[in-house]
Amino acid sequence: MVSLPSGEPVVAESNGQAASASNTKDFGSTGTKRKAEDETPVEKDKENVCPPPAYKSRKLGVGEKLMAEEAIPAGDDKENIQDSKAVAEEATEENREHTPGRDGPIKEERRSVTPDIKPFKGEPGKKVRKTAYEKNEEYKKFIRENEDHTFHELYVCFDKGPNGSPTYDKSGFQLDYHKVADWMKPKGYNKSRIVNGMEKAIARAQSESQQMAEIFFEKGEAPADTKNCRGTDYWKDRVSKDLNVPWHKITVEHFKEWERKGFKKARKGEYEDFTEEERKRMLRLMSGASLRK
Repeated sequence: MVSLPSGEPVVAESNGQAASASNTKDFGSTGTKRKAEDETPVEKDKENVCPPPAYKSRKLGVGEKLMAEEAIPAGDDKENIQDSKAVAEEATEENREHTPGRDGPIKEERRSVTPDIKPFKGEPGKKVRKTAYEKNEEYKKFIRENEDHTFHELYVCFDKGPNGSPTYDKSGFQLDYHKVADWMKPKGYNKSRIVNGMEKAIARAQSESQQMAEIFFEKGEAPADTKNCRGTDYWKDRVSKDLNVPWHKITVEHFKEWERKGFKKARKGEYEDFTEEERKRMLRLMSGASLRK
């Protein structure tokens, strides 16, 4: 054994460390070998391990995970979607309340407003009877000067001419000059012509009403007697609002378009009873409709 000047046994200490390291190495090698012997081969483990259940979802990749996260709306997005739906529903209700084609102001009709036309003219003691032409001219002047008269807007439209500014009737719809001008023309009275014209108009209206009913209601739920049905004009009002077409322009072709667009149809028993307000509104829609643009 070699000693340093300090008297410390260097060789003995080194041999001790080497022996200790050798023993440790042998022990680690033996432990590793035993562990390897105890472990079941990997291939055998794969055979014994049960497959995962079918309902277990696979692990998503990074790209798939991001797409899935984008597909699921966040809490704020869900609220925004709900708000958008609510706004759309409110807009639909507002559109239903609006009457298409009514762009002018609504005015009150006072059918009691009539002129007081005297049959005679001239100074007392020298009065003479007025001619039919003179009384007619006096009547026209009264209409033009009194806005409350039923025909006031018609004369305003006629006086403006075909190139004049728009004129609206008392229900707020624009008048058609050419229709008004034709209405102004004097027409001779022919009873047979009038009767024949009325009969044709009634037959045409009944045929159209039957076609509208078959389209407007669910299959088999339309009124059996459309001849005496009071709801035809209200069906037209519904189609008018859904298609945004003025009421006085609605025809059977518009009902067919309404059906193609998939609007909800009426059920049996609907459009039979109407409030006083609804009836007044319908009278306004019908009054003077043939002279509108």
